[in-house]
Amino acid sequence: MPSALLLPVLTCAVVLLVSGVAKLRDPDAVDTAFVDLDVPAGLRHPLLRRALPWVEIALGVWLVLATGPALVVVAALTLGLFLAYLWLVVRAVRMPEAVDCGCFGALGDTRVTTVTVWRNIALVASAALSLALGLSGSGVLAALLEDPSLWGWLATAALAAAVTGLVLYRPTADPVTAVDGVLTGELPVDDDGDYLPTPAPVAQLLDEAGALVLLSRETPAAAHLLLFLNPGCGSCEAVKPFVAQWSRELAPVTVRAVLMTAPAALASTWPDLSGLAWFDPNGVARRAFGCATPGAVLIGTDGNLAGGPVNGAQAVPEFVDEIAEQLRAAHVSG
Repeated sequence: MPSALLLPVLTCAVVLLVSGVAKLRDPDAVDTAFVDLDVPAGLRHPLLRRALPWVEIALGVWLVLATGPALVVVAALTLGLFLAYLWLVVRAVRMPEAVDCGCFGALGDTRVTTVTVWRNIALVASAALSLALGLSGSGVLAALLEDPSLWGWLATAALAAAVTGLVLYRPTADPVTAVDGVLTGELPVDDDGDYLPTPAPVAQLLDEAGALVLLSRETPAAAHLLLFLNPGCGSCEAVKPFVAQWSRELAPVTVRAVLMTAPAALASTWPDLSGLAWFDPNGVARRAFGCATPGAVLIGTDGNLAGGPVNGAQAVPEFVDEIAEQLRAAHVSG
């Protein structure tokens, strides 16, 4: 029986190691996740955020090396950590807006969905089985040293996992980008290499007075940068203070914060965005553009997409910097 428990222990170890390394490579995603998942304030200290990847790596290594009572301790700690993660994602799924968890740094799909919940349930079960292996008095390294035949069993299990992963693998589609002098990624082109104009989705928004705003009537006068924000989103709170600054710096591009609330809520949420806000209370325009919150998209004066969509508290400012750089270059060359 102990040999059958090696796989869940190794699964936990690999997940912790991959997660820890991914978090070390992208600490900003960890900071964003702590805010978006509404981690209790007492656990948001910068030292705790920076220590988390190292804790995960240490637990991953310890799971492989520990035996008996030592494995019981590390498996119990791992179980507690995974239960905490499960509690956070279950709570996040119930939030009105989509949340990015950054559970694996920038690796994989960062959106919190029901799939995330089931993934974490499976990790909790694996940690519980790891605890059972420790209670049996055995351990991964000890079992492999005592019975070399287990190496073959693990190798075939790894092969099956690799085949499954390759069969289910789908490359991530490149975001739509282009035109009007703002280049933000690889342009969509035809077989001859010519740019393929991509019309912006038909979208209706509300202005601060509650009147209907048709983007098709607004964009011919100026390119528009739409910043999709939700006052209940922690990452959006990090982007919101820059909206007014970007509005000044990106002229003649018109910058609008598109809020996922009714116009009447502006005064009680983000009154400092008065004069810069449009509203998408049901999220219809946001979904049409393929944006999360925070998210951004640039529409050219020709009514075509000129950049984006991009999503995330880190990607949106980088996107704006690219637009500003292109505008400066166009001004110099002009």
